[in-house]
Amino acid sequence: MREIDIIHYLIKLDPELKASYELHHDVRYCMKNKDFELLKKALVNEYKSVSSYMKTAINTIRKYINYVGHTLTYDYNNGVLEGINNKTKVIKRIAFGYRCFYHFKNRILITQNLATIKRA
Repeated sequence: MREIDIIHYLIKLDPELKASYELHHDVRYCMKNKDFELLKKALVNEYKSVSSYMKTAINTIRKYINYVGHTLTYDYNNGVLEGINNKTKVIKRIAFGYRCFYHFKNRILITQNLATIKRA
């Protein structure tokens, strides 16, 4: 059997699964295609047959719907900055503290390719 056949079989056994299945795929479709208006429409309905985990996720998305809208609208994120912060924290952990802040700052700049080592 194909996956879709199994899904249809399970939905026939328990029709309440259909609402949960459709909601899950509607949200995934909206996120993938960055369709904010469709996402708001999908989250308007009250879903009584979905699991408690999905209800929690829906309530969280509803709570932060404006932020989700900005995420879908704009292509900017702070992933690069978080990566730099993580590398800096790793350097601090490994070094157990530099005696001289100047050397610590240079180590960070060198690992981020923002400075080069001067060769004699």
